[in-house]
Amino acid sequence: MIRAALLVALLVTTAAADEPPPLVTVHAEAAPDTTTIGTRVRYEVTVNAPPGVEIVVAQPAERIGDMDIVDFGTEAPAPTPDGRVVFRRWWQLVAWSPGNHLLPSPEVRYRPPGGELATAPADDVGVTVESLLARTPDAADIRDVKAPEPIPVDWRPYYVIGGGLLALALLALLAHRLLVRPKRTVAAAPPPPPHVVALAALDALRARALVEHGAFKDFYSALSDIVRRYLEDRFRVRAPEMTTEEFLLATSRDGRVAAAHRRLLGEFLTESDLVKFARHVPTIADSERAFTAARRFVDDTTEPAGRSAA
Repeated sequence: MIRAALLVALLVTTAAADEPPPLVTVHAEAAPDTTTIGTRVRYEVTVNAPPGVEIVVAQPAERIGDMDIVDFGTEAPAPTPDGRVVFRRWWQLVAWSPGNHLLPSPEVRYRPPGGELATAPADDVGVTVESLLARTPDAADIRDVKAPEPIPVDWRPYYVIGGGLLALALLALLAHRLLVRPKRTVAAAPPPPPHVVALAALDALRARALVEHGAFKDFYSALSDIVRRYLEDRFRVRAPEMTTEEFLLATSRDGRVAAAHRRLLGEFLTESDLVKFARHVPTIADSERAFTAARRFVDDTTEPAGRSAA
């Protein structure tokens, strides 16, 4: 029995040794791994790949695990002595509840030269969040902060200045009416609402039949440009000048785009980046789904007044 067990262990060890190491490795770490509620944790993912391999790292929209994203960044790829390339991306995370939090590493997809798109093995890490109340021996003795006393404001100088400015404005208006003849001006037609422009552009894109001719990259580039231009006109976000990661973080901070729409945009823009930069070849069904998602986003986020005007 002992010899049989040793033989099985030897076979398993030999099989594991014969298995080639992964082409692209992912290593994640969090510092510190033990923190308190509301304290920032630096979460870093390091991707190690051979030269010439194209890498796409998914960007979470709002949080990693159950910790909120408050900042993020990317370090420039650096070669190692053995010729491999190291790529790092980091996030600043904050937790609002105590306990053990699992941080799953974002999906890393890669394509070797002349190869197919693949997914690198993930690396998950844990962070322990402790409560400050549990650390304080007299935590029950907590009192509210006394509100500051308001400083009284003397409004009289402002009344005098405001009255003088109002009198000057009235005199200037009267002089303008007496000295300058009013001229009739033709009011310019108001620009079309953003959703009208976007829907017209989507119809024009479908009429070009790029998917039917196999021009998937041109189709996704044009579709992404239409959505980003609509975002700029509708939500006043400089979407055409932002990366996908910057746009998702900016809209999650100010709340201009609802969470459901951010998730829809995150999936759509990530797929567009794969097609444009990682040479991912979608199917006709994928292209139709992306077009439908873009049109549904425009329809769902149309302003009520703009919808009625259309």
